[in-house]
Amino acid sequence: MNTLYITLGLAAAMSLSGCATTPKQPRSFDQLGSFASYPLNRSSYRISFQADAHTSYGTAEEITLVKAAQTTVLNGFRFFKVLDDPSNRTQKPPRQAVIYSSPSYYPYYYHRHPAFWPDPFYDVPQVVTLDPVEVSYTIECYKDTKSAPQDAFDAYLILQSLGTKYGVSPSGQVLQPLPLQKKTP
Repeated sequence: MNTLYITLGLAAAMSLSGCATTPKQPRSFDQLGSFASYPLNRSSYRISFQADAHTSYGTAEEITLVKAAQTTVLNGFRFFKVLDDPSNRTQKPPRQAVIYSSPSYYPYYYHRHPAFWPDPFYDVPQVVTLDPVEVSYTIECYKDTKSAPQDAFDAYLILQSLGTKYGVSPSGQVLQPLPLQKKTP
């Protein structure tokens, strides 16, 4: 009877550990967050991106740059310039706060006494993001190098270099990620 309980316990542990190690499926570019692209006139667009809670501000800026390049190419342009408008100057990284774990129910000396196992996570500060990451750009698009200013971005070059990192082809099309294959022992 005792071996039955051990066998059932091992089977339950193995089935739960199998669920915990199953990797997530990769996301496509459109699934990284919430995108918006609004035409302001024939050659100007407003691009915005709101990321999920696990995306850093720098990564969100990079993804927004890729979206700006994609919008430029899909609308028949080659170059774009990020305009210095008031909305870009007021953008700041999201607010963050440092939080501590909740106090223990035991007195302080229990955590420091050698007879008791200390809690490794007691009083370890954690940084959490309070606001969702949002990045917005207003871009002006240009068809060729003659009309583009000297500091304009080359949309094709951005899509060739950064686009492949996020699953966007050099032509601006979103590539579907390949599903992850399970490893068999």
